[in-house]
Amino acid sequence: MLFRKTHKLLNISIHDVCPSHLENIFKLKELLLENGIYNTTLLLIPFYHGKETLLDIKSEILELTKNSEVILHGYTHMSKDFRKYDYRRIFTNKEAEFLLEGDLSQRLDKGLEIFKNLNIIPKGFVAPAWLFRKEVLRLLKERGFLFTTDRRYIYDLEHNKKIFVPVLTFGSRGFVEKLSIFSFDKMYPLVSRLKVVRIALHPSDASNPLKIYKLLKVLDCIKKEDFDITSLYHIIKAKNLIKN
Repeated sequence: MLFRKTHKLLNISIHDVCPSHLENIFKLKELLLENGIYNTTLLLIPFYHGKETLLDIKSEILELTKNSEVILHGYTHMSKDFRKYDYRRIFTNKEAEFLLEGDLSQRLDKGLEIFKNLNIIPKGFVAPAWLFRKEVLRLLKERGFLFTTDRRYIYDLEHNKKIFVPVLTFGSRGFVEKLSIFSFDKMYPLVSRLKVVRIALHPSDASNPLKIYKLLKVLDCIKKEDFDITSLYHIIKAKNLIKN
């Protein structure tokens, strides 16, 4: 894919695709379509909380992922909790699967096996809550993944490089959630100064009128700007155009 050098790149992802979140996932995708966002990235959880598998909704997954970039998003999206006074507790609740659990290699292989049964070959992996140990990068390379992300960077695994693209997203609990709702549209002018903008949505966002209101404000700003809406993979491929 070729991009015009004067244009900025935009990626919007929808996280946590699994059976119990399917209704809200479709709501978010429909809202994006209504606002001219036809190219989204979908993060699929193969075996959500060890209770529900994507194979149970195979036909819905085929419909949902048509013409979309599909990312492996952990295996169960569930983990042990952080210690009591660990600051990272404010960002996630027992979801740091690829940071706190030990059988990471097996989790990747099991997730890929479910994807294989869905006829999906993912180019990218994103850890739940964007948290992972350094060894995960090696494990991803061994399995042929081309990129991963955290809250600040997109990592080009093939060339051992990274691009500074801080993600604009809503929190999901407590003070962090309230602060993210307040600041979401106010942070957009700052991140939009970069040549790449990354927005991440979660299923619970679809049920919160304030989050939808703030998201629509940002989408209105996006419509007025000169963006190429694209996948995370093509942002990596276009790295020669990016000087962040």
